[in-house]
Amino acid sequence: MESLSLELGGSKKMGINEFLRLFNQFSKEEQIKIAEKIALQTFADRWALLDSALPDTDELTEEDIVLEVKATRDGEKETP
Repeated sequence: MESLSLELGGSKKMGINEFLRLFNQFSKEEQIKIAEKIALQTFADRWALLDSALPDTDELTEEDIVLEVKATRDGEKETP
C-alpha cells in the first residue's frame, strides 16, 4: 500500500505510512474528526466500488422484504 502517495505542493510526496505517522500525532478527538471528514469525502467513491462488486438483482418490493424478514424470523429460512 505504501506505493500510494500524495503530491504536496511541488515535488514532495507523502506515502500512506508517513500520513499515518502524521495522523497519529493528533489527539484522539481530532483523529475522529479527520476520519469522519475523510469518510464523507470518499463515500461516493467507496460506494461505487462496492456497488460494482455486487450482483445486479431484480427490484425488491417492500412486500418481498417483509416476507423475507418473516421467513427468517419464523425459522423457515436459514440466515447465511
